[in-house]
Amino acid sequence: MLVDPQSIHGKRLAMLVWGKKPDGSDDVMVYTGIADWDGQHLTMVREPGPSFSVQDDWLDRIKAVDPEAKETLLDAEYAFSVTVGPLPDGANPDDYLSTGLRWPQEPDDRQ
Repeated sequence: MLVDPQSIHGKRLAMLVWGKKPDGSDDVMVYTGIADWDGQHLTMVREPGPSFSVQDDWLDRIKAVDPEAKETLLDAEYAFSVTVGPLPDGANPDDYLSTGLRWPQEPDDRQ
């Protein structure tokens, strides 16, 4: 069932970001904020941190959070998932979406 973005305005929203660790195993991060619907676009307002503009073609991914998963999803009421990966060889990073979100470094990668 498609969630109406207007109905989640002001609610806590989680974005699950799936990627791969260097060893090939799955890695996932949860970013949260407050859903802000301006009548045309949905933004996940994050404080502290940069707000994140939810792509229009991701709106159909937004689902109500199952009560059993609410704690895992940092008390979000709604959530959606995206997948990230490394840029292809020769790709121009300027051609890709800049989110302002940062993936935490592995403890071994910290300097």
